[in-house]
Amino acid sequence: MVALALSACGQGAAPASPTTPLAAERIPVLAVSELAVGPNRLPFGVLQSGTPVNDPHLSLGLRFFFLDGAEPARAQSETTATYHGEGLPFGLYVGYATFDRPGAWGVEISVPQEGGEPTLTRMRLDVLEQPAAPAVGARAVPSRNLTARDVPDLNRLTSDATPDPDFYQLTVVEALAAGKPFVVTFSTPGYCQTAVCAPNMQVLKRLKPMFQDRVNFIHIEVYPYPFGESFQAQRYVPQMAEWGLRTEPWTFLVDANGIIQARYEGGITFAELEPALEQLAAGQPVTFPGT
Repeated sequence: MVALALSACGQGAAPASPTTPLAAERIPVLAVSELAVGPNRLPFGVLQSGTPVNDPHLSLGLRFFFLDGAEPARAQSETTATYHGEGLPFGLYVGYATFDRPGAWGVEISVPQEGGEPTLTRMRLDVLEQPAAPAVGARAVPSRNLTARDVPDLNRLTSDATPDPDFYQLTVVEALAAGKPFVVTFSTPGYCQTAVCAPNMQVLKRLKPMFQDRVNFIHIEVYPYPFGESFQAQRYVPQMAEWGLRTEPWTFLVDANGIIQARYEGGITFAELEPALEQLAAGQPVTFPGT
């Protein structure tokens, strides 16, 4: 996964030679595994000389083209990817787009460069009719994940070094029956291949006191105990397959009717999630810029 490259590129990636003309060029990298018809979140990393950029003042211009259409050179929409990297190990630049048709799309990314004009990078985007992971607007999968009732020792239920018991009280089935909005996050803080699971949990722990009277919170550990052995064997909890998840972490916002209002693959931040949770808690549709 691209996000893995972002998290690992500073650990052993050879820096570009200082004599290389493009050594200082900023290069965008899309950190998402699937896109589908409907609203989509597009997180980008930016590499410079093989190292992730973490610049809060940087933003990326995005223009979208439907390559399978009669006018593939005509822009269908445009938006901006802005900084959402607070607390993450690398800068994340997030934009939002709605794709109205499946097929081959393209995105043209305008990347500001230090001491020069912005450069344009073009990427092909394969937009699916139906994603593997549950889409926005779909009903949440009624999983019977393990809770603290099943495993009282939280150190055997989660790889989080400082687990919050409130995240392990409900199954998804019970959350759906409660008729209350909820957040369910699939992550492995101790074995995260993208280095963002632990920061994600810190964001959710910070948000929980603000919303727990109106929103339930669930964490599902990606690997069954013993976590290290499962990680080595790439053996996942059954809920990963139930939700069609092939990467981690994923976070879903589900309304009181059990309908997924938003989904986040990879790193999340307080600044991005807090307004979405305000809408969810108020019973409003979760909306994003450009969608």
